Amino acid sequence: MTVTSTATTNNDSTKSISTNHLSTNNAPNSPSQPRAEYFNLNVTGIGYLNNIRKVSGNNGEFTCAVINALTGPTDNASYTRFDITVAGKESVSLINRCQKAVDEEKQVLIGFVLSGLVADVFTLTKGDHAGESRPALKARLIVVEWVKISGQLVYKSERPTSMPPAHNESQHQSYAENSF
Repeated sequence: MTVTSTATTNNDSTKSISTNHLSTNNAPNSPSQPRAEYFNLNVTGIGYLNNIRKVSGNNGEFTCAVINALTGPTDNASYTRFDITVAGKESVSLINRCQKAVDEEKQVLIGFVLSGLVADVFTLTKGDHAGESRPALKARLIVVEWVKISGQLVYKSERPTSMPPAHNESQHQSYAENSF
């Protein structure tokens, strides 16, 4: 979900906006044009990549996939499904490089950042549950931080924000001295 906020320069109604978590449209501004600012909601996680495909639309061809993100305790994880559209040349290239491994049904685990999260509902058209509605989370994949194929690290971003999990590594929780 992206919330758009516009900052105006009109002297009659100037509002103070904290920009710690805002992205700015860097297009040149004229005094009569307000500058658009955006609140970004990003989802960072680890998940299994599936169903990589090319889709043709009004704006040309683009890459889509499914990420089944891991959530919950590491010894009993559950999954949250994201239907993603891949954004950016580097991310598209990395996902396309994973196509062969996904088609060969190898486990492709990625660290990712999603943006533009929206909820949707779709209706099943085939099978025993045809006609039933299901929820869907849709987002844009904007960063691939690392890729593991069948447990082997094959790609790691130069500046990842998360690290791939090591096998049998227990995570020790540390807290600040003045924790509540």
